Amino acid sequence: MRWFQGFAILIGAAALLAATDQARSISLVFEREPRVLFAGRSPKFLARGAHGLRLLSVRPASGGGQDLFLETSGDGGDTFAAPLRVNQAPAEVSDHGENSPQLAESPDGHSLYAVWSSRDPKRPFVGAIRFARSPGMTPAFSPAITINDDDLPVSHSFQGMGVGPDGVIYVAWLDGREHGTGHGGGHAPLATLYVARSTDHGRSFEKNVRVAGDICPCCRVAVALVGDRVVLGWRSVESGDIRDMFVAASSDKGQTWSRPVLVARDGWKLNGCPHVGPGVAALGSRLYVAWYSEGGGDPAIYLASSPDGGRTFSGKKKVSGETVDPTHPQLVSNGEKLALVFQGRSAQRDQGWGRVGVYYREIYPDGATSQLERAGDGKSNAAYPAVELGMSGRIFLGWTETTQGVSTGYLLRGRSAAVAAKTE
Repeated sequence: MRWFQGFAILIGAAALLAATDQARSISLVFEREPRVLFAGRSPKFLARGAHGLRLLSVRPASGGGQDLFLETSGDGGDTFAAPLRVNQAPAEVSDHGENSPQLAESPDGHSLYAVWSSRDPKRPFVGAIRFARSPGMTPAFSPAITINDDDLPVSHSFQGMGVGPDGVIYVAWLDGREHGTGHGGGHAPLATLYVARSTDHGRSFEKNVRVAGDICPCCRVAVALVGDRVVLGWRSVESGDIRDMFVAASSDKGQTWSRPVLVARDGWKLNGCPHVGPGVAALGSRLYVAWYSEGGGDPAIYLASSPDGGRTFSGKKKVSGETVDPTHPQLVSNGEKLALVFQGRSAQRDQGWGRVGVYYREIYPDGATSQLERAGDGKSNAAYPAVELGMSGRIFLGWTETTQGVSTGYLLRGRSAAVAAKTE
C-alpha cells in the first residue's frame, strides 16, 4: 500500500500545481490612493469584526531611538484613536529591515500580544526579545518581559509569533548565543533558531528551546500552526554558502522539534545575508511557504505547500509573475484563503527600474490563485509590506516609504470578491 499512498501524494501535488497555474476569476479592487498613517515605520494590522482595525507601528522617540505604538479604529481605518505606547522603557524598540515588531491576539480576541527586539544604544549588536500583553477589550499593555533566558550580551532579533487555538503563544527568533560554526564565509556570525512558549496567556514564558543552527543571520523567522503541529520556517546556510528554505515542526506544543526539512532545493549561493525570510501560513490542513530566491538566476517569489504539516512539500511554483526585484513576501491566512504580499518593480516601467510598489495575490483551498495585482503605489519606493484580511473580502495593506531619511507608514484598503459567471 505504500506505493499507492506515495502515488496519491504525487498526484495531489501535481493537481495543486496545475490548479495554481490557472488564475481564478476574482475581482480585486483597491483604493485609488494610499493613506498616510503616521511618521514612522513597519505598520502591522489586526482586523476585528466588520469594521474594527488595530494598528501597530514604530515611531521615532524624542531624543533618539524608537517606540512602539498601538492604535484602534472602529470604522475600517478611516480614523484611528490616539496612539498608546506599548513599550514602557523609552526608546528601546529595534526596528530595521525585517527585524520588525509583531502583533497577535488570543483566540477569543480579548487579548493582544506584541513582541519586539530591544536595542542597546551603547552596544548596537546587543538586544533582547521583549513581550507585552494587553488583557481585556480595552488596550492597556502590561510591563514588558524578556523572553530570551540566556542573559548574554548578544543579538536576539528577527522574531516571529504565533498563537494556537488553545491560546498557547509561540515566539521564535534568531539568537547569537552560540555564534555557530557554519559556512558564513567570514561574514556576520550565523545565528541559531530558538523558540519559547507561554501557556498562561503571556504572563510568563518557559525555557528557551533550541531548534536549529547555521541560520542566515538577518532573515526573519516565521511561525504557523497547522492541525496539531507548530511549524517554524527560516533560511538556512549550508556548505558552500547555499541559502535555501527549511522548516521544523513540533507535535507536542513546542517542547521538542523535528529535524529541519528542506522546502525546495533552489541552490542559491550567496556569500552574505539576503535579508529576506519566508512567509508561512496554514489553509485548512495544508501548510504553505512563500519565499524569495535567486537560485538558477531567476529572482522570484516562490510558493510550495505541504499536505502533512511540513514533513514533505510539493514542487515550488513561481508566484511573482513578471515583476522585477520582488522581495519581502508576507503570507497571511484567514481560514478561507491566503493573502500573499510582496514588494517589487514593474517590468514595463522605465525598463524595469520604475518605482517599487506593493503586489498582492490570493491563494485558495484548491491551490488556484487570483491574478497578481500591483495594489499600492505611494510617493516613493514601498518597503516591507504587510497584509491583513478582514471580513467579507476586506483587505488591508501597509508599508513603509522613506524619503530623505524620514519614514512614513501607509495604508491601502481593498476588497476581494468572486466574479459571477455569465449566463446565456
